[in-house]
Amino acid sequence: MPSDSHSDLPFAPYAARPYLRLTTVYSTAWTYDPDQMAQAATAPGDVFNFGRLAGYYSRSEQQLPRVIRREALDCSSVVCQRWRPGEPASAQLWHFVLPAGQVVVALTLDVPLTLVEAIPLLEDLYYGSIACDGTPLEQLAAARIGCQPDSDGSVQGFLPERHQLVFRSIDTPDQVPEDDTVQRVIYRTDLPYRPEHSSIHYPQELNRRPTTLGAVGPYVSLLCGHQDYIENSALLSAVQTVGSAARLREIREVAYGFVHRFRHRAADQGGAHDRRTALEDIADGLSQLELELSYSVEVAGDIGMLVPALRVESFHQTLFSAVGLTSRAATIGQMLSRLGNAIDAELTSIESMEQRAADRRRVRTVVAVTFVTTVSGTLGLLFGFFGINARQVNQNRSMFDDHYMPIYVLIATILLCALVIFCAMRVQERWEERRDRSRTRTWEGTHTTCWPGNWVQWYSPQ
Repeated sequence: MPSDSHSDLPFAPYAARPYLRLTTVYSTAWTYDPDQMAQAATAPGDVFNFGRLAGYYSRSEQQLPRVIRREALDCSSVVCQRWRPGEPASAQLWHFVLPAGQVVVALTLDVPLTLVEAIPLLEDLYYGSIACDGTPLEQLAAARIGCQPDSDGSVQGFLPERHQLVFRSIDTPDQVPEDDTVQRVIYRTDLPYRPEHSSIHYPQELNRRPTTLGAVGPYVSLLCGHQDYIENSALLSAVQTVGSAARLREIREVAYGFVHRFRHRAADQGGAHDRRTALEDIADGLSQLELELSYSVEVAGDIGMLVPALRVESFHQTLFSAVGLTSRAATIGQMLSRLGNAIDAELTSIESMEQRAADRRRVRTVVAVTFVTTVSGTLGLLFGFFGINARQVNQNRSMFDDHYMPIYVLIATILLCALVIFCAMRVQERWEERRDRSRTRTWEGTHTTCWPGNWVQWYSPQ
């Protein structure tokens, strides 16, 4: 309940819960059919209180994470590995689905702890070292949405991408945590630090007032003294960020597979047609990756167009930057662009090879036609010679008589020269085709295997 000091304010009261709230968001390998998502998932505005921002979230619900299910867990059955004193005051398990069909799991615990006392529990939650009724959290979350274990009993569950949110209610400026306490929570370690060496970000809009604090780290974020709808917005931003980070890693892995196929495309390569087909397959997959990068990562980093609220946008953009999604998406985008340029260059090379092959086929056709014309013309010369009425042609002699040997030698020489020219051109064509297929590309020289002996020889001191 809000305190009396905030009851007369013309805006939503600040959160006033007696316990510390810890929410851990996990990315998963599970996917949901986007076509069935509208029937099974619930819009976030129907589950969370967004206050004055509810209309914006409702208008953009198709572009935001939706809730598949939520479940209250038995707090007495929650067991952790590092944190043992006491039990949570409440526990809730959430299943979200992103617009691309990814499933993200979140676990929320309300615990009667101080910020420093919660560090061991944060460590357990981050690494999933928590069980409910003897079932590990990962298996419990998978069973709730019907994921069946593999033949060996294992469940493909949580992925490396995850983020934790710590919410705390404060009333007066002297209750705002000190910088040292903030870094202990965000780094999940109860040790001092040097302020000049820190990756903690402080969004300006979350730290405007003396009774509010917002600190964002790559893996843990701390929000103190904010309203419920700001905390709910932060949770939705964390779900979107974790899902985008997982999708970005998948895009990178698939892109590396395409790079491997491109670099080793000459292993089982046939003619130009096979090479063109292989490159077209890579180019088609590359276009899908570029669309997925824009749809699931780059667009997801901009919440301001959907929810025009300074604190919501400030936290969302800071979280994307702290996790590294902004720079990593740019790097992978450049990787995809350069791979596309390499494919275009290779296709241009293939087109040049096909053009040269077409030119050779035209020359071969001309030679063949010329050869046939030569043969037919030569035979016409022969039969025309025997058909003339001249004294050189004696009707009493056979056409195979040695008297006509010079004319036969001339005809044979003409045919032999034509045959030699045709065969020589065919051999040259075959040789040029083999040279084009086996020609070493410039980039292949940079990936030559170095044997240990050569390595020692190259780098041994003179």
